[in-house]
Amino acid sequence: MRKLFIFDIDGTLTPSRQKMSLEFQQFFRDWSDKNDYFLVTGSDIEKTKEQIPEFVIKKAEGIFTCCGNVFYKNKILNIGSTQEIHTSKVYEHTFTLPKHIEQFLYIMLDNSKYPHRYGNHVENRGSMVNFSIVGRDCNLEQRKHFFEWDEKNKERQKIADIIKTKSPVLDASLGGQISIDIHEKDMDKSQILYHIKNNYTELVDNYVFIGDKVKEGGNDYPLAYLLQENTNNGIVYETKNPENTMKILKELND
Repeated sequence: MRKLFIFDIDGTLTPSRQKMSLEFQQFFRDWSDKNDYFLVTGSDIEKTKEQIPEFVIKKAEGIFTCCGNVFYKNKILNIGSTQEIHTSKVYEHTFTLPKHIEQFLYIMLDNSKYPHRYGNHVENRGSMVNFSIVGRDCNLEQRKHFFEWDEKNKERQKIADIIKTKSPVLDASLGGQISIDIHEKDMDKSQILYHIKNNYTELVDNYVFIGDKVKEGGNDYPLAYLLQENTNNGIVYETKNPENTMKILKELND
C-alpha cells in the first residue's frame, strides 16, 4: 500500500521555531529513502530553511509555505558534468491585509493584558500575515511564557474569532505557540491537496498528514478536516511534539 506523507513543521518535525534534533535527523535520513512526502508550514521559506536541514527540503516532493500560499518544488539541474537539486518557486498567491484589520491588530496589541512586548508583531509574508502579541523577536523562554499564559487566557483564539467576524473574506487560525495566521478565506493548508494531486504522479493509496494543530482553530485543521471528511483515503495523526512524530513514523513502518 503506497502512502504519501504530508508534514507540518513547527511542533511536528521541529520544536516551535527551533532546529530539527540530531536524533530526528538521523532517523529521518533513513526514513526518507523509503518514503515520499510533502512539507507544509505557516512560515516562509527562509524560516523553514533555518529549522530543518537541507536534505529534508531536497528530498521532499514539494514544500508549501505560508499555509500553502507559496509552493516550491525541487528540480534536478545539469551543471557541467554534475547534477544539482535546486528548490525553486512554482507559484505564489499574494495578499494585502485590509487597512481596518491592520488597525485592529495594533489596537489589540496596545490593549492586550499580556505585559511583555519584544518586537516584530505584524509580519507581512506577502501571501499572509502573521500576528503576535508577544512579538516574533522573543527568545525561547519568553515564547514559552507567553504560550503558557495564552493557554489559560485564550487570547489568541479570541482575537482570531473577532478577525473573522470583522471581515467575512478573511480567515484566522492559531499558528505555532505565539501567533495568529491571517489570510484570505479558503487560502489555508487545505488548498495544498489540489496541488499535490497535480504535482505527484504516483498512485496513492493513503494520504497521511501529521500535524500538531489539527483541532478546530489550529492552522492544520482545514487540511485535517478535508482529509478526514471529504476523502476516502486520508489519515490524520495529531502529534504532541517531534519525538511523538518519530514514534508515529516508527509504528507505521512496523
